[in-house]
Amino acid sequence: MKSIIQGYELLAIVVTITIVLSPVIMLQSIIKVESVEAQNRTGDTTSNVTSNKQGLQNITDANSYIVTLKNQSSSADVDGIIKAVEEKGANVTHVYNHSIIGFSFQVPSDKKMETMDLLLNDTRVISVEPDQTMTIPRPLE
Repeated sequence: MKSIIQGYELLAIVVTITIVLSPVIMLQSIIKVESVEAQNRTGDTTSNVTSNKQGLQNITDANSYIVTLKNQSSSADVDGIIKAVEEKGANVTHVYNHSIIGFSFQVPSDKKMETMDLLLNDTRVISVEPDQTMTIPRPLE
């Protein structure tokens, strides 16, 4: 009887781990696919900038953002972009260099459009997204 209970406990642990890690793995896969697609895009960068500017209205409501750079970006690239956004008045709050290459920053409202324009016109930038809290739903009991 004790081995049956231990078996159910092990099953419960495996199911819990699966439920918790599945969204994380899916998110990581989405980020990787978007990163690869962005890196594989070729052609006129003006069309990308135009579509980015059309989406600019959707992201300018936030005060904190995450910038993702291409995987080929060097630490010098990251440092250069960070210096440029800081010169525009932004405050870099974190630098990412493990699962993604990029950084997060906060920017005052009066400097936001200038900073966004700088980032969206930089060919090393894949995306600029509002920084937001993500939650994982509780497992069903």
